[in-house]
Amino acid sequence: MSNLIKQRNPIAWLLDPVEPTADQADASYRFDWSPTAWLLPIGLGTAALVVSAVGWATEAQQFFFSYLVGWIFCVSLALGGLFFVLIQHLTQARWSVVVRRIPEALIWSFPVLAILGIPLLFGLHDLYHWTHADLFDPASPSYDAVIAAKESYLNIPFFLGRAAFYFLLWSTISYKLYTLSIRQDVDGDPQIPALQRKTSAWGLVLVSITTAFSGFDFLMSLDPHWFSTIFGVYFFAGSFMSIMAFTALVAMILQKAGMLQGTVTTEHYQDLGKFLFGFVVFWAYIAFSQYMLIWYANMPEETLFYRHRLENGWETYSAVLLIAHFLIPFIVLISRSAKRFIPVLGFMCVWMLVMHWFDFFWLAMPVLHEHPSFHLLDLSTAVGLFGIVSGTVLYRLSRHSLVPEKDPNLGKSLAFTNS
Repeated sequence: MSNLIKQRNPIAWLLDPVEPTADQADASYRFDWSPTAWLLPIGLGTAALVVSAVGWATEAQQFFFSYLVGWIFCVSLALGGLFFVLIQHLTQARWSVVVRRIPEALIWSFPVLAILGIPLLFGLHDLYHWTHADLFDPASPSYDAVIAAKESYLNIPFFLGRAAFYFLLWSTISYKLYTLSIRQDVDGDPQIPALQRKTSAWGLVLVSITTAFSGFDFLMSLDPHWFSTIFGVYFFAGSFMSIMAFTALVAMILQKAGMLQGTVTTEHYQDLGKFLFGFVVFWAYIAFSQYMLIWYANMPEETLFYRHRLENGWETYSAVLLIAHFLIPFIVLISRSAKRFIPVLGFMCVWMLVMHWFDFFWLAMPVLHEHPSFHLLDLSTAVGLFGIVSGTVLYRLSRHSLVPEKDPNLGKSLAFTNS
């Protein structure tokens, strides 16, 4: 089988790494929607981005900031999926086998996200203040000694090189894990779990480092005077929280359409709810730790970040973030019954995905606007990018079995119960 795979056209392998397709999968794990169901979200997403392009022509800077927020939301979602898959393989988790194919389908979107990030290359000057050459010229009246001291890191060639490296690494690891998982559906090779763990062992280290630095590059450098060594953990916490919400929500949608019946159970939803609740708390802990340390040190170059978000009306948005991203989900999700009652859990999954986007909005927009402002482009770019990524996920799910059929722990996952 492996020789047959190697003989296939590389382009064909990229589209469909290995068989079987969804039509050949076990009937209970088959994707039963129309094979073109993925075209609907992609079509809606493309239409929203076409509308957004009008904003590019009329309000370029607003477009680039709005696009960045929507794009980094989708990137963080895919990163959360990659972390989830890596950790499940590394820990040999059993409970998650029946839901693992959803984040596996999501991590296939890294090449798509790299392509979707191309418009941002035209807006580097609008987004990142440190791209202005006069800031580094001592003879210029705009010379900024703080930013000039960071020139060895904050320069366009190095920034673009890092971004390319991030996506190449994430795509390579994702491709490796995804193709191994799909190949397992074909031949059930008993060596595959060991290969997945081996890849996850070194992959988790590299993904952790690059995730932290991507948070520094794409978000923290929007305000180049500010710095926080804990920001990478903050970025990870929100990403991992979001994949729990996304995975549970997609599983619910598939079950509503008649798929995965008796496969993903209340027990699995409860565990996804546990992780969702846990990382809501972890995100809040990291956010508070960052704030407390900066408040305690009281260094002007650090406190400026919070000053921008605690005055001129942004303090209301900061309060909304605290209440809606932490207090409300904490109160709702703390009970066992809420994690097992699908309507409540489903609502909170949608809620937390929206709040995850709002978190990035809160991080980025005070750099552009002194006073709070919500623009139609904020909505259209987010809907457009998320629609395309969602369509990509549905496409991958439609091509193969919805669960890893020959995973040695599938039976234990199907029989999983919470003690």
